[in-house]
Amino acid sequence: MIAIPQQPLKMTVEEYLEWEPQQDVRYEYANGEVFAMTGGTIPHNDIALNL
Repeated sequence: MIAIPQQPLKMTVEEYLEWEPQQDVRYEYANGEVFAMTGGTIPHNDIALNL
């Protein structure tokens, strides 16, 4: 048996804007693809602010 990778479904901006507020995790939209975003930590925010 051969595994066939599936292409992720692409969303329009309108679909994403309707879908994202309903999610428990934050997502980022880029060129029709949706990526889960990681949460920042306080030390990470402090470093970013100092830069």
